[in-house]
Amino acid sequence: MREHKVAISVQNLVKFFDGRKVLDGISLEVYQGETFVIMGGSGCGKSTLLRHMTGAMKPESGKIFFGDKDLTTLNSDETEAVKRRFGMCFQSAALLDYLNVEENVSLPLREHTTLDPKIIRILVKMKLNLVGLSGFENLMPSMLSGGMKKRVGLARAISMDPEAVFYDEPTAGLDPIVCAVVDKLILDLNKKLLLTSVVVTHNMESVFRIADRVAMLHKGRVLQIGTPEEIKNSQDPIVQQFINGRLEGPINFAENIDDVNFAGEG
Repeated sequence: MREHKVAISVQNLVKFFDGRKVLDGISLEVYQGETFVIMGGSGCGKSTLLRHMTGAMKPESGKIFFGDKDLTTLNSDETEAVKRRFGMCFQSAALLDYLNVEENVSLPLREHTTLDPKIIRILVKMKLNLVGLSGFENLMPSMLSGGMKKRVGLARAISMDPEAVFYDEPTAGLDPIVCAVVDKLILDLNKKLLLTSVVVTHNMESVFRIADRVAMLHKGRVLQIGTPEEIKNSQDPIVQQFINGRLEGPINFAENIDDVNFAGEG
């Protein structure tokens, strides 16, 4: 059996919000080069986990290793240095409305490198070509469709040639065809750029289309980790209810609404 090299390790992560435990001892490993999907119902802790994995939050206890660096013990400057090794693709694309496509994609390069503007422009063209947006450099975000905005956000996420990319609901708000396009793009970039990808989503079609492995979260805990096939064949009733979208089962819909209101995540 092939030995996997661990790219990201989360160990016994605990987080409280106003005295309520939102992450309850989460442990998982993401292997180098894989697409690792984190799924679960609204309010289960998946977005909070992603914020910890990207260094945006500090836990009450536990460790998060990105390579050999424990994000939970680093100061702000050290954390920023590690953050330059990965890209982040936000749910809303998070483009700056007053900047055109080229300026949005080049932002990390202009902020964190001393490259000549001509070199940056070449790099931006290369990244836009990778996401299928050659020739769109001068368009403003208001002129782009939802799917195009997502792709610009992805071009920005890979602008610094990261080791890993984190995706927060990358297909949210997109129609099924555009969802499939974005999913294919995630897989293509993983292969072409030798990336490690961590994707938070509750889109079941995307989960089974892109994942090498899946972690199912429920009430701040890891319920199961496995391949898509293992998740499909899971004997856990919570997993089965979630992946099949059944109303009846152990997941209480009203309870989930309370969790969303409390944790502030969808």
